[in-house]
Amino acid sequence: MLNLGDQIGLIACSDGRAPEQRDRIEAVKQVFINWGLKIKEAKTIYRKKGDFWSGQPEERAQELMLFYSNPEIKAIFDLSGGDSANQVLPYFDFNIIKQSFKLFFGYSDLTVILNSLFNQANHPSYLYQVMHLVGKDGLKQQEELYQLLFNQAPKINFDYSWIHGDTMSGTMIGGNIRCLLKLAGTKYLPDPKGKILFLESRSGSRNRIATYFAQLDQIGYFSQITGLFLGQFTELEQEDGSNRLFDLIKPFQDRYRFPIIKTDQIGHSSDSRFLKLGMYYVF
Repeated sequence: MLNLGDQIGLIACSDGRAPEQRDRIEAVKQVFINWGLKIKEAKTIYRKKGDFWSGQPEERAQELMLFYSNPEIKAIFDLSGGDSANQVLPYFDFNIIKQSFKLFFGYSDLTVILNSLFNQANHPSYLYQVMHLVGKDGLKQQEELYQLLFNQAPKINFDYSWIHGDTMSGTMIGGNIRCLLKLAGTKYLPDPKGKILFLESRSGSRNRIATYFAQLDQIGYFSQITGLFLGQFTELEQEDGSNRLFDLIKPFQDRYRFPIIKTDQIGHSSDSRFLKLGMYYVF
């Protein structure tokens, strides 16, 4: 998907990165440089003094649109997470994005952008945190991302198990459950019909996850999906185990009879694999 000498962009569309993380970001940049890639940094990466953000919503969106408008940039990696990504959505020009074939990578709060790119511009993207390249599982992450960017990586690079059913297919949508629900009631939320819904969560005990599941049902998601793909629910599973997660989803599965698979390899952990949203999967 990339070639030696290609240029990539680094940006933070959600909460800005703290200045003390500069060394770690420099280490991420060095990985890409070692791979023969050129780097362009957005002006909106680090937090402004005394603030959470690297710029006002319009500024962050404008920096991303500059990347999409620049033919030299072949892939965009969002370094951020947190709470603020949905602020930038009204300032996107989805017509420009629709004409672009750039790769976009982000995770957690970037769920709002990943799903908006698909819904508004039919633009697939990757649920992945590039900061993991220099985390405790960095060498493995570097190996897997290199294969994705430069070689023919497999569509399914993660292990999974069946909870209900034995087959499912559809276009993948979703991401972090809390952040996906920020799109409820907006034009940015994808139509669930014919889709596989992927869900994961870092924080949230069983009471919070139960309310998220209830809201997904109330907005008509569970009644229309072709399958449910559960990733890591870190806090809940640490407190109560995976069986509690399955108990919470069981009433909806009993009602709508959708198949369910589970993986422990996609979520917020430092060894999390990538998942392509907007792509058709067959399990």
